[in-house]
Amino acid sequence: MRYLYFSLFTFLFSFSLLYTDSREDNFYSELSRRSSEISTLKASFIQTKHVKILDTKIVSKGKFQYKKGVDIRFDYSIPKVMSIIMTNSRLQISTPTKTTTYDFTKQRSLAELSVIMEACIAGRLKELPSKYKVIYKMSPDFHVVTITNLKRAADNPYTMIELHFNIEDYSLRELILYERSEDTTFYSFNNLEING
Repeated sequence: MRYLYFSLFTFLFSFSLLYTDSREDNFYSELSRRSSEISTLKASFIQTKHVKILDTKIVSKGKFQYKKGVDIRFDYSIPKVMSIIMTNSRLQISTPTKTTTYDFTKQRSLAELSVIMEACIAGRLKELPSKYKVIYKMSPDFHVVTITNLKRAADNPYTMIELHFNIEDYSLRELILYERSEDTTFYSFNNLEING
């Protein structure tokens, strides 16, 4: 009888692993397919930064834009006007009075965030280098992907990045940045416009 229970448990466990792997493969395949059809993407966003040391949160709002092969852009309107533009080689922060440019060859942590954002929107999360641990799970509301850099460099401010994709249309709806400082930055994306 004990052998029968053990065999049944082994079968059910193996079946659940196969089902999970199949669901994960389907997610990445469908994300890649849908993302390949996107040349431009626009959305509104709300950014909520939880600052642990001050026990407070700062809420910002604005517009997000993506243009395939060109740039990823966050245009903030509240509480202050500012733009953050990521290209393949640099990050630019512009305010009405000043523009600062960071070269990714000198700012590795910013370069990593840019690589992950591009891979996310382009549907290539499975193609991230092996130094990243990518884990997929399905929650009741989202496909959830967590990304951890296995090579923890001192200049990398992030311990983990979490991406929440819509269950039905696979669009990125939430992005959470977990920082070494124990601060957390949460982005929520709405009013998506694809190829418009």
